Amino acid sequence: MPRSDEAPFLQQVLRGNQGAIQFCQQLFQVSQVLDDIIDGDKPLTGEQVISAFWKSLIEIPANPFYREHEPYLRPLMAMSLQDWRDSVVLERSGSEHSRTLAFVLRDQLTGLVTQCAYLVGGEQWMAAVGPKVREHFHEDSLGDYLAELEKDPTQNPAYQADAEESLKGG
Repeated sequence: MPRSDEAPFLQQVLRGNQGAIQFCQQLFQVSQVLDDIIDGDKPLTGEQVISAFWKSLIEIPANPFYREHEPYLRPLMAMSLQDWRDSVVLERSGSEHSRTLAFVLRDQLTGLVTQCAYLVGGEQWMAAVGPKVREHFHEDSLGDYLAELEKDPTQNPAYQADAEESLKGG
């Protein structure tokens, strides 16, 4: 869920680069819809799903910042998506260690923001804003995350079906 101060924060850490800001915001929007679909915990409208697909297929590939840095960004996007996918399987395993790993892996888009900071400002800028980026986007504590998982999401039929498929490797 976007924070109320997300836009000004991105404006600052991405040095006002509108293409980079839009790229990050679009990725966040797409990833939130994907998360809501997989978790089955929030109802989505058809329009929200179509909008996420539109951003994925049309807006992000047309974004000038993405187009300029696509060879650098696309592998990072693939890694972030796979890390998130792994986190879904790990958090549903029930093991405390696996759930701790899931907590670490689930928000890898944050690393993409730090890499965008590198692309707009260089290594020193990335190093200066990197810790702030992580603190900003990782507002949940491990304890809160683990407590939320204990609320028995298995009562949600969408979760249960998806969990079974995830554990089978599908």
